[in-house]
Amino acid sequence: MKKILALVAAAALMLTCAAFAEAPEVPVQTGIYTIENCTGETVTGITITDNVNGKELKVTYPEGMGLKDGDATQMTFTIPEGEDGNHRLTLKFVTESGYEGTFGTLSIEEAIINLLSADAASGATAISFGVPQQSGRYTVYNMTGEKVTLLSVTDNENPDNWLSVAFPDGFADGGKVEVTFYVPKDEEHSMTLHFETESGYRADFTTLHIEEAPVTLLSADAASGATPISFTAPKAE
Repeated sequence: MKKILALVAAAALMLTCAAFAEAPEVPVQTGIYTIENCTGETVTGITITDNVNGKELKVTYPEGMGLKDGDATQMTFTIPEGEDGNHRLTLKFVTESGYEGTFGTLSIEEAIINLLSADAASGATAISFGVPQQSGRYTVYNMTGEKVTLLSVTDNENPDNWLSVAFPDGFADGGKVEVTFYVPKDEEHSMTLHFETESGYRADFTTLHIEEAPVTLLSADAASGATPISFTAPKAE
């Protein structure tokens, strides 16, 4: 009797395995997202969730690590073929400062997604779609001998892309500020750095490049020819 039961069980197992082996693969549609961090800080986690069935794809980083500002990662998400009209995805990210950004109507598509800072976000839209970005990072020192009232960076190839640094009380002489400027990747860009002081002195440096560098704003007397800045940090006193 035990032998018969064993044979029956073995036959059932074979039929079950055959059923699994012959089960056709379910066609899927794939969303491929190149995600670039443009928040100005490190992103510590990114999650994509299917709004219909709760399926979740999560990227988390060990403590002290993450997606650095200006870096990119790629995430791939699949749904059954033919259901793209019923599915929307929610993309959520968290930064090291605790800022959380959410976009709740992501489609299945191939897209480039820029994660935005709270200041850069438009209304409730914490991301933008477009070309991947590269960033120039500048530590700007004021050595003009007076207060700087305006500091701006403008993309020479696309003047609509510009950044004005706000100084509610002015940029004090001897002070420093961190400035990050974004332009599309894989393109040659030069920028114009412009600054004005409280005495009315105005200066432009028109060939700033995407790089990580110290930038020292000079007074009219200290400027060398038509160069109102230097790429060396002031010596500590």
